[in-house]
Amino acid sequence: MTRLSIGVFAFVATLGSGVAHAQDPAPAEPPPAAGTEAPSENKTDETAAGAAPGEQPGGAHKPSYEDIVVVPRKAFLKSGRLELAPLAGVTLNDNLIHHYSVGGELNFYLTDVFSIGIQGQYFIKERSERDSLVGLQYNRVPTLNRYKYAGVFNFGYVPGYGKFTIFNKFIWHWDIFVSAGVGAIWTEIIPRIASDQSFQNINIMPDFGVGTRFFLNDWLTVNFSLRDYVFNDKFEPTDRTRGEDIATVKAGAISQFVNNVMFFASVGFYLPTSFQYRTPR
Repeated sequence: MTRLSIGVFAFVATLGSGVAHAQDPAPAEPPPAAGTEAPSENKTDETAAGAAPGEQPGGAHKPSYEDIVVVPRKAFLKSGRLELAPLAGVTLNDNLIHHYSVGGELNFYLTDVFSIGIQGQYFIKERSERDSLVGLQYNRVPTLNRYKYAGVFNFGYVPGYGKFTIFNKFIWHWDIFVSAGVGAIWTEIIPRIASDQSFQNINIMPDFGVGTRFFLNDWLTVNFSLRDYVFNDKFEPTDRTRGEDIATVKAGAISQFVNNVMFFASVGFYLPTSFQYRTPR
């Protein structure tokens, strides 16, 4: 019994000594010597925090806000500006007589894509070789009219805008536009007998067009377009007799529906010559 009591006492004493040693605080490390840097457990975190945006320690790239590419805004604004465009054109679809035209357009842009304007033209005729060949081959003189003047009021709309590069260095901006309107055209018959009198017509003329413009700087563009002018013209009657009164000739004129398709090239000057972007506050 005595030996058992002594053994239990010794086990309890040994266990208590081990618990006491476990609860003793670890000895403090000596402070670092002057001029040396204390080791830091967060050194890796500090290095990561000090890395440049978009980079990870070790040179790895991490996506960041600097990788967002902003699309540049339009280089040319038309809203509230006036376009003055001298133009030159040529008829494309008449085989017997060609008409060249000179004139101009004046357009005001209500917004950057909507415009209203007027166009005026003066025509210069040129009879083709086919005209004389018809007379030689068929012993007939064709019935032709010449165009003199035309004027229309148009509405314009810009459905598309873009840009392209030249030699991977220069950027050119361009847009595509459509237009439609109504006006009038002055025409004159070309008498089959040169000594006969001629008469003129004034015809209502709708027009439809599509084109493109290239922006050279803040106030200058180069424009190309195709336009179709539609009107009902009156031609010299085929049964005209020589010396017949011109009023009678005009009363018996032949009506013919005409599509005058023309190609135009023009240069656009914009006033004022500069513009300013306005952004919300």
